[in-house]
Amino acid sequence: MGKKILVVSDNHGNKKNLLTVIEEWKDKIDALVHCGDSEFDVDYLMGLVDVPVYLARGNCDYRFSGDADAIFEFEGHVCYVTHGHYYGASWGDEDLIVRAEEMGADILFYGHTHMPAYHIYQEENVTLLNPGSVARPRQYPPEATFLVVEFFEDGKVIPQFYTLT
Repeated sequence: MGKKILVVSDNHGNKKNLLTVIEEWKDKIDALVHCGDSEFDVDYLMGLVDVPVYLARGNCDYRFSGDADAIFEFEGHVCYVTHGHYYGASWGDEDLIVRAEEMGADILFYGHTHMPAYHIYQEENVTLLNPGSVARPRQYPPEATFLVVEFFEDGKVIPQFYTLT
């Protein structure tokens, strides 16, 4: 069994949905990533779990006092966390791929679109992952989603999307 990262985004102040996901997963994860637009302050988000927390500032995070993006190493991978609005996430993946390459990341977590996404770009050695929104989904059918990514010792990465029920 590998190590797991819980990835959430775009709860837009919806504490109930965010806490539902955290409560379900907090004892099963090795890190938490929030891709922005939580609308909560950094200290609150950092206090939700007893594992490392990596955060990005979203375009609606007016009280957010942390860095705009985060980068970290996890199980042999370099992971970059951004909200995505600075890199055209709503219009395509090109600028996200460029940003991942600039940062030396092979995995980029992002939000902003409120739609789950998983894309592997083999030529660039970049994987893009968007958990969707735990509160305001935009895909059809509109289901609140989040992501758990499992990292194995052999380098394999398996993302699993979940629907908030």
